[in-house]
Amino acid sequence: MAISSELEQLLAGWIPRQSWFPKLAADFGSDPDITPMSVARAFTFKTEELGGFAGLVTVISVGDGPTLRRLNIPLSLRGVEDMHLRKALIGQIDDLALGHVYVYDGAADPVFVNLMADAITKRKVFDGGQLSTESLRHSQEKAALRDQQSARSAPAQSPATRSTDAPAEVVPPKPSKAALVADSREELNIDVRPIEAADAGTHKSTVIIHDEYEPMELSFFRVLEHGMPSSLTIPVLLTEAGSRSVPEVVGWGSGRWYDMFEVTEMEAPMALLTHVDVDAEPAWREAVDIVCAVDSGSIGAYNAQAAEMGRRIGELHTDMAAEFGIVEGAGEPTKLLTTKWSERVDWALGRAPLALDSLVPELRAHRAKLQSMQSVGVLQTIHGELTLDHVVSSTTDGYSVVKFTDSTNSDPKPVALDLVALLRSIDYAAGFARLQRTGELESEDGGLVVNGFGNDNSALRTIYDSPEFLWASQVQNSLLSGYSRARGVSLGLGDPVLRAALIDRLLVEVVTELRNRPNWLSVPLATLTLVLKGKPGRPGDSPGEADSPAEAELSVATTAEESATAEGPATAEESATAEDPATAEDPATAEASADSAADAPETPEIIVEADEPLAEAESAEDAAESQPRPAPRSSGTTRRARVRRPTSSEHSVFDDEEFEDEADEFVVSPVPATFAARGAAAEDADSTGRHAHGGKHMKPAGDDAEKRNDSKHQ
Repeated sequence: MAISSELEQLLAGWIPRQSWFPKLAADFGSDPDITPMSVARAFTFKTEELGGFAGLVTVISVGDGPTLRRLNIPLSLRGVEDMHLRKALIGQIDDLALGHVYVYDGAADPVFVNLMADAITKRKVFDGGQLSTESLRHSQEKAALRDQQSARSAPAQSPATRSTDAPAEVVPPKPSKAALVADSREELNIDVRPIEAADAGTHKSTVIIHDEYEPMELSFFRVLEHGMPSSLTIPVLLTEAGSRSVPEVVGWGSGRWYDMFEVTEMEAPMALLTHVDVDAEPAWREAVDIVCAVDSGSIGAYNAQAAEMGRRIGELHTDMAAEFGIVEGAGEPTKLLTTKWSERVDWALGRAPLALDSLVPELRAHRAKLQSMQSVGVLQTIHGELTLDHVVSSTTDGYSVVKFTDSTNSDPKPVALDLVALLRSIDYAAGFARLQRTGELESEDGGLVVNGFGNDNSALRTIYDSPEFLWASQVQNSLLSGYSRARGVSLGLGDPVLRAALIDRLLVEVVTELRNRPNWLSVPLATLTLVLKGKPGRPGDSPGEADSPAEAELSVATTAEESATAEGPATAEESATAEDPATAEDPATAEASADSAADAPETPEIIVEADEPLAEAESAEDAAESQPRPAPRSSGTTRRARVRRPTSSEHSVFDDEEFEDEADEFVVSPVPATFAARGAAAEDADSTGRHAHGGKHMKPAGDDAEKRNDSKHQ
């Protein structure tokens, strides 16, 4: 079916104003030309209370050539206006079937949302074949029934002949003529449960369906690409494998259309339905709330949680390696990464020469050391944008990882990139708390911007001795300890790959903060100085008494232990975690700090490189182990990752990341550094630099932080 020119005009004026509209296509103007590619009337009801209702799923193309985007626009047409949906009203038109109707954004209409969730749960195939759904629960039930029938019909069959480990097929189901359903009824056949908008990230609209027994989250993919994106493939496969590291996927809906630009039939997922814990909160908010109240006697307040979080991230990486395989990183992948990291040093020195002046010898030595690196280890699929804002904490499910995006591709990369992003996020949480406590968020002193820390050891020492920095040191060490236990390795900041990835991200953070948020520059610069030069000596220390980078970790640990002992004996976990002040956060996190500054931004505080921080932090892990842990969704033996050599296409991921100035993956245009930590890009900010997405079903960290910040300055 087609849509009327009247509705086309309404959509042309409405689409560009939406937060999910791809900002790279901003040159479309306020009234772009749109082309309907597919229109499916998914739901039709003649219910009186709605004055007639129709739910449409449309695929709209906007732009042409390199700016071409295909958008998923769910629409609900009601014969009667609903005052509760005023914000979601697109306009009014005359529909051939329903007459004069009010057109709403279907993703904000509780009737449309509940109908779509019900269709996905029941694996409904719609008339015409343009829409279809897949339910993992339905598939699992069918598979179990099939196995039972097979066992009864062939009891003598050898178990060895059955394939139990065949990979799940993650493709939209093909429509079955026998499954077609005519959906034109007098009354709604479902309970319309209340919904609430949630902040889902770029190019998505997500709502929470509040159900007494099983609340769910329904995400509409707004920007469509042919094929199955990582934002759906990864959580689907991990759910089927019984992973506890991601929220359970219930099912998804897919669309098909004939694309006049590609002159071919295309298909893509349009909606993803997952289980959600409405009482869960982002780990970013959890960490900020704790560190804002930290003092010298409570620096170990988050260690057990961090160890458990690290354990869950380790399980995630193990599950992803088992599902997607691992690749040997020696050879070309190592060369491409080390070249990129080396060029980053020159790039940063050219853009922040004064701020980095005192670190020039150390940075050049680091660059030379990169050239001798033989291997970055094994590579695998990772999250790619993992910060505290991509981890949620639940009292029932523990920690889980959310917000896999389409930029989270399956190209193999070092797991160190995920860990560095998370460590920098912790550092930014601590940095935000310190800057807020000292009033530096509003400071107009530009000395740091011009000269960096230079030889001002007192300023650096003040930062390193702050309770927030010591807190971050222990939390980072506990997280690495939990991660190492889960993966059966011993990983610390003494690891050359982790250290190289950390310095690379810190350099990007320094340039980013210098350009956009000068008051935050001390956060990445203090950590970078610590990682490269170690902790400076105190006044009165004889020359040579300052800590070396390798010794700085132990020095911080001692300080932490002393401060903890002032109130009582430090736990083994606290003293151990304090030993790793070399943990740091990522440039993306640095970006998150800017936006989060008002909202308890994600700001990194960095820790110094440690050779073996994990052995000492094991008690932190033991503490976390004593906490109750949810049972896995499915039982089974631990699977081992498949090892293979990288293909040329997998090497290309590094080629694609060729380092350029503004085009670099970490470089941002004048937008607060906070966005990167949240997995958003510069184009996802509105004109004020604030994130364009709406609120979350969980109260955003920024709300609380902003209130705390405002109250302190009134």
